[in-house]
Amino acid sequence: MKTAIVTLPLHTNYGGLLQAYALKTLLEDMGHEAVVLDIDRKVNPPAVWKAPFVYVKRSLLNVLKFGKGPEVFRECRLKREYPAVSSEISRFTSEYIKPRVLKSYSELSQSDFDAYVVGSDQVWRPEYINDIHDAFLKFTQGWNVRRLSYAASFGTDALEYDYTLLEECSQLLSGFDAVSVREASGVRMCDEWLDCDRAVHVLDPVMMLPAEHYRSISASDKSAKGGLVTYILDRSAAKANIITSVAGKLDMEVHDVSVYPKDRSIPLKDRTVPCMESWLSAFAHAEFVVTDSFHGCVLCLLFHKPFFVVGNKARGMARIDSLLGMFGLEYRLVDGLDPDDDLKDWAMDIDWDGMESVLSEYRSRSRAFLKSALDVNSSSYSGDIEPE
Repeated sequence: MKTAIVTLPLHTNYGGLLQAYALKTLLEDMGHEAVVLDIDRKVNPPAVWKAPFVYVKRSLLNVLKFGKGPEVFRECRLKREYPAVSSEISRFTSEYIKPRVLKSYSELSQSDFDAYVVGSDQVWRPEYINDIHDAFLKFTQGWNVRRLSYAASFGTDALEYDYTLLEECSQLLSGFDAVSVREASGVRMCDEWLDCDRAVHVLDPVMMLPAEHYRSISASDKSAKGGLVTYILDRSAAKANIITSVAGKLDMEVHDVSVYPKDRSIPLKDRTVPCMESWLSAFAHAEFVVTDSFHGCVLCLLFHKPFFVVGNKARGMARIDSLLGMFGLEYRLVDGLDPDDDLKDWAMDIDWDGMESVLSEYRSRSRAFLKSALDVNSSSYSGDIEPE
């Protein structure tokens, strides 16, 4: 079956790229022809006739807001900077994901694909996508195609839709053949918010592929050094203190693989996002990991690396809580460390056999969801995929 994947824009985010690749690979392994759709991210300055008005307006707003208004020449800066910061990571997109790039979903027609899969990541979080209606496949209305979500995420368990948007998305979701979400809380949210009681909880697509798959991708990188690997999306003094404490207590050298491509206080040459191979290799060779990233946690589990995850409320805690809860690892979530605890008695100790047993069950049931959802002879999927 020719299947299109509708996901968040592909840019410099490691987790976002990896989940798109994993879902495409999973569908291909199941015998489908999978294509990841991406919207063209080219940023062009305003039209010549419009530019003076735009720039003057922004300048005035900056004056009125004492320099905290919109950036005047934002498009020019992004057009200059993005090729530089994405030069290394973009190779993974072009070589492994090979997306079909569109100016908008309106370019598509019914004959292009047999099915559309929405997922994964925070595709149902309005602030993370240009038009949330696209993530509910509004552009396919009236087409004879299969529609489903795989591990779609709201990112949070707080309501971020207004009443009108809830009504619109609820109506669109009623036209899906099958619905699955990435967080346990998402099942409840679909039921209570979107009047959909068919949603089931499945694995993030990155977890559907074995660790050996990612090791093979990272094999070409020889820079990994082991020790304490840190991957922090949003810096803070509290996180820095935890990292310093863990490094001291476990007597490990720190190797930071965090990237901040949007931080304009950093020289442009230092904002280039390293290739996917080096990022995966750092996790594969780590002795311990401290992160505030969902997909950072996912890699720790796949590679059997002891870890701490620091809460990141701004990006949504529901996804971290759900992931850790699946494997009974809630205690790996920390917001500080006891100065009298040397960590060596428990920090390195995780029941990996037990984790793999649960993971295997989830993989089996998540795959069953996809198989049924894409079966043209099946009206929909309605199975309990919670492990027994």
